[in-house]
Amino acid sequence: MEDSGSAILSAFAPYPLHLLGWKAFQDLCVGVAEECLRRPVQNFLPSNDAGRDGAFVGRWDGDDPAAGESTIQCKFTSRINANLTLSLLSDELNKARRLAAKGIANDYIILANHPVTGESELAIKSAFQSVGVGRCRVFGADWITRQIRTSPRLRMMAPRLYGLGDLHELLDSRAYQQAQMILSAMGDDLQRLVVTEAHRKSVRAISEHSLVLLLGAPAAGKSTIGASIAVGAADIWKSSTIRASSPEDIQSHLDPMGGQFIWIDDAWGNTQYQRQRTEAWNQVFPLMNGALRRGTRFLITSRDYIWRAASRDLKLTNLPVLQRSQVVINVQELTTPERAQILYNHIKMGDQPSYFKKAIKPFLPALAERSDFLPETARRLGSKFFAGNLKADEEAVTKFFSKPKSFLLDTISSLSNECRSALAVVFLNGGKVRSPIDPAMLAKGAETFGVSASATRDELEALNGSLLLLVHDSEGPFWTYKHPTVSDAYSSYLATSPELVELYLKGADPFSMLYEVVCGGVTIEGAPLTLPDSLHDIFAGRLHQVPDNFIRTFLSYRANAKFAKLMLERRPTLYAGMKSFSRPIKEDPDATLLGALHRQGALPEEIRLGFVEAAAEAMREEADASFLDGSLRDVFTRAELSRFESIAKQEVFPRIEEHVERLRSKWDPEYPPDDHFFELERAIETLWNFVPPFEVETSPLETVSTAIKAAVSRMEDEYEPPSSTSAPVSSSTPAVTGLQSLFRDVDE
Repeated sequence: MEDSGSAILSAFAPYPLHLLGWKAFQDLCVGVAEECLRRPVQNFLPSNDAGRDGAFVGRWDGDDPAAGESTIQCKFTSRINANLTLSLLSDELNKARRLAAKGIANDYIILANHPVTGESELAIKSAFQSVGVGRCRVFGADWITRQIRTSPRLRMMAPRLYGLGDLHELLDSRAYQQAQMILSAMGDDLQRLVVTEAHRKSVRAISEHSLVLLLGAPAAGKSTIGASIAVGAADIWKSSTIRASSPEDIQSHLDPMGGQFIWIDDAWGNTQYQRQRTEAWNQVFPLMNGALRRGTRFLITSRDYIWRAASRDLKLTNLPVLQRSQVVINVQELTTPERAQILYNHIKMGDQPSYFKKAIKPFLPALAERSDFLPETARRLGSKFFAGNLKADEEAVTKFFSKPKSFLLDTISSLSNECRSALAVVFLNGGKVRSPIDPAMLAKGAETFGVSASATRDELEALNGSLLLLVHDSEGPFWTYKHPTVSDAYSSYLATSPELVELYLKGADPFSMLYEVVCGGVTIEGAPLTLPDSLHDIFAGRLHQVPDNFIRTFLSYRANAKFAKLMLERRPTLYAGMKSFSRPIKEDPDATLLGALHRQGALPEEIRLGFVEAAAEAMREEADASFLDGSLRDVFTRAELSRFESIAKQEVFPRIEEHVERLRSKWDPEYPPDDHFFELERAIETLWNFVPPFEVETSPLETVSTAIKAAVSRMEDEYEPPSSTSAPVSSSTPAVTGLQSLFRDVDE
């Protein structure tokens, strides 16, 4: 390996193109034609016309004598080292003659994953040119391999290539180490990746905005897309690639010189929204915004329902690009060809025996057309671990897709105690435990199911790649779930037994429990465990060393009245934070706790009255009206609300221009000017809707709009939007393939 920092190294071993499958090889050829041969593909020749599967045409304009209409023919084999010969192309000669007669074969190109000898190449070219082709050229496996190794743009257009080949041959040592850490979190999923429209949108978003927020339902494929773009960034942009798991990770790894690619998977929680981290995210957003201007790129994934909850608390004006660069992966919007290719890849490359693949092959086209199709379910169908005992008939396979959660829960329930104890070790530590695992942690999982610690350690290795993964980051290896849905299913399994819930409370990491437990009567989507009132004392006892700020967030969102009163008796210090508030008040975590305690009937009147005065002062000084939105408004009496109406009319509306100027003086030129006044506009609108109608010469809404336009006009002279470098996205027309034809070699 060279030490010069060159990202691409010469290598002689053939690339494993035979593993792609015929349809994926055809798609690769589209990328080769567009990126390497500079021949965009306009349309594919239908199989019942002059060409066959894998032939496509396009116009090539250039100085070459062969410029004009091109025909490109793909030839694929799943056999290793099967040389291309003229006899294998004999059926194409008559078709080539007809294409030449139509004037669309001035330039005839054959792309094959077969090796091609010099003698065969001459024979093939001579035969095709003799039937009227203007110029014939043959590019075999060695030539295509060279294109893959020398073109990072081609690799990013076909990111499965990162998962199939040896990255040592593609990336320099630094990028290789970073890519290996990323791929360790994906297992072998990347080599099965299908480039969908969501993937293409993500590449466009990261190119245009230097940030993409990937949103989707569980098991929609967000992490796989994230991994492919992260490895591609190391390749094409030579970025220093980091996988972050928290705002603290981002803060500690941000390089002031820029040039990084930071991938944050499940940013605000993997199965549920983790409000405890909201304050930390709001603090790191300005740093991320500055890093964007210095060439750092961010890829963030989140479940859609978690993002909906988080966006209400996050201060998005500190990172406004988050609202402009979202790509929603809606599984229902996957096209049938995309679903079919995903299913093909997982079955073809899965470890199910060939007789099982052959038996289910007739049912695969119908599965690809199901509205409840999930990429993760397709992966499990191709796995002996998940579907090894599944009957290979249409009813069983259809049910496997229609009830994926039930099948996963059944899988966990039927595991041995040793396997369940291995899962318990990860679950008890919040879904992430460093390797080698501390013996005390192993003992907790083993004790839960009455097995030995050594057997538990052995089963961790056995579950690697199916339910668990051994992942690497900059700090070393750690165990986590293969997919977040495993955590969902395991928590459902624990919830079936009160004894297991009690064991969990006694053995789990206290900080992890704060993210996973909810009290009876509280509903949070994705929350793993509901705490019965009878176990409050045990839970409260485990929290004795947890800082107040974590307890505060739990009481604000996850506690019922009984547990809140119990914790306030044990932690009277929690009242201290509710005596002063940051602004806007709604974003202060202590104000959120105060509102929750008021709803639960646990808020002392002295603290409530202090809050009223703090709110009035915030309205006068900073036009803060945030406490009038949502449930905080219920804290105030009717008389107190009337007082706020008077303050708005007499002290806020007449001073709108002063508030605009106050905010303009605090503007950082790294932020877009338009976004800087969002909170003020919203506050004036809230107050205008809040006060009863009254006579006014110019409405406050018009006044604030005019003042902001004038301020923005002055600010735009100082603002320079961040530049971006585009990543390659195919512009060629995709192929349309019959589903039965697509699955023809899935069992070979």
